Amino acid sequence: MPERGGSGVDRGFPAGAKRFHAAYLASFRDYIREPCEATLRNAYELGREAVEDGLSVLDLAVAHHDGLARTIGADIGLNDDEALIHAAGDFFLEGLSSFEMIQRGFREERDAAALERRHAEMGRQLSHFLADASLALGASGSKDEMLRLVAEQARELTQADCCLVVPEAPDEVPLRAASHPDGDLRWAAFARWVDVSQVGSVLGPTRLTEDQIQALRLPREAEQNAPLVRGWLVSPLTALDGRMIGSIHLVNESDRQFTPVDEAVLVHLAQMSAAALERVRFYSSRT
Repeated sequence: MPERGGSGVDRGFPAGAKRFHAAYLASFRDYIREPCEATLRNAYELGREAVEDGLSVLDLAVAHHDGLARTIGADIGLNDDEALIHAAGDFFLEGLSSFEMIQRGFREERDAAALERRHAEMGRQLSHFLADASLALGASGSKDEMLRLVAEQARELTQADCCLVVPEAPDEVPLRAASHPDGDLRWAAFARWVDVSQVGSVLGPTRLTEDQIQALRLPREAEQNAPLVRGWLVSPLTALDGRMIGSIHLVNESDRQFTPVDEAVLVHLAQMSAAALERVRFYSSRT
């Protein structure tokens, strides 16, 4: 009996898709003739090949539709259309499962490579930052300039909405450095007036929960057009002798959550900043 339907192989698809459609049809028919694990394995391999060839789920679906259309009514083993459709569904699901699993693996590998590149870039930026901060300190011994550099670098590397660097200075007016989008009066007011002492002392990088953030006494958006804080990551500034000499706070208004990578960056910056603050204190005491 003649085959029904046209073939997607003849519809002007790229050569790679045409080859895939032909291979799919051949393997599909093998499975219909002899449904078993060996012939079903071909569907798994087809899903893998589809990912490697850069094909999409749509290409896979078109190949399956064409294979089924050309097989219904053909004398290749299953004369019961209902049984044929069930067998075809098993074959397609096997190929689709393979496609999704392999594609997810490729995506994870790509994301891991991107993360490694980001780590390398952050390392370069941190090196430049350390050089710039050292130059600024050597030139002027400016504590507020150093804190500003820390805040800007921390916000840039973590893509936070706002960063606050707050040293503890009981013997002087506490200095505070902030970095936020230029011209954003909401964040400027938040950075100036927020009482970070409410967060309390932390021994390491800490992400505040939603309940902890809501418990803070923060101006609400409806009252003073203040940012509606959704994310908060804090790390202590700790001297070599274990003294707490301040803290760095990253704050987000967006739904983006701070990640372990952000924590690692913040810890690195906190260590560098604490050392720089101690150097400033040391040199100031000798002048």
